[in-house]
Amino acid sequence: MGHQLKFASYHDEVVAALSELGSKELGAAIQKDRRSQLTYLGVRIPVLRSRIKHGFSFTDRPNNEVLLIWDVLWHNSPYGDVLFAAIEHLLPIVRKQSNTEMWLVSRLWADRLDNWCHCDALCGIYSHLLEQQFEDVYPMLVVWNGKDSLWHRRASLVSLVHYTGKNAVFLPPEKVLPLVFNCLGDSRHYIQTAVGWVLREMGHVYPSEIVRFVEKHVHGFSPTAFSRVIQGLPKDSVQRLKELHRG
Repeated sequence: MGHQLKFASYHDEVVAALSELGSKELGAAIQKDRRSQLTYLGVRIPVLRSRIKHGFSFTDRPNNEVLLIWDVLWHNSPYGDVLFAAIEHLLPIVRKQSNTEMWLVSRLWADRLDNWCHCDALCGIYSHLLEQQFEDVYPMLVVWNGKDSLWHRRASLVSLVHYTGKNAVFLPPEKVLPLVFNCLGDSRHYIQTAVGWVLREMGHVYPSEIVRFVEKHVHGFSPTAFSRVIQGLPKDSVQRLKELHRG
């Protein structure tokens, strides 16, 4: 009972702090837009991120205790903003250095995903854990990739790159393309956008390999995925791929 009361007080503290920064109207709009079962306090991400940097009464505890508290809040809070707070606390830590406990705890957070925004934000954590603890993380992504669950499947793809830009790609094609191929036939919108996005980023670094992959499976690409992947490919290949895709 004591532990439950303690965690409840931490949750109340976080919710009270975020409520002061939010908007009920924005929260309702976010919930509707993301088709989420969670309630939203309507705190914009830059504002939430700034508040997290100031910390809470429990964030000066040892790192393993703080991680445990966020874990309990993640699994029990009805507020989507609290889940974002947990992500924003952990993300700058794993960007610098991670440990096995961070992965063992945060991998279970995927079970509660119900919208693309939480999914992609959490994958920001997973991508850094993947780079630093490949032998532990990659096999789980393979498992998620084979699931029917929309958000586990999307996470198995989005976690393969660091968001976007110059340093986004850190894995070779032979580790990425099998997971992408397995999702080509999954017609769900959020899977197809993930397919296109991952291949677009890979195309910036491995253009010839991605062109060959698209050529080989061109008729398996949805318009959604195809339109995204060609954004990362050399211009002299794009027209030819468009013709093949139309044909």
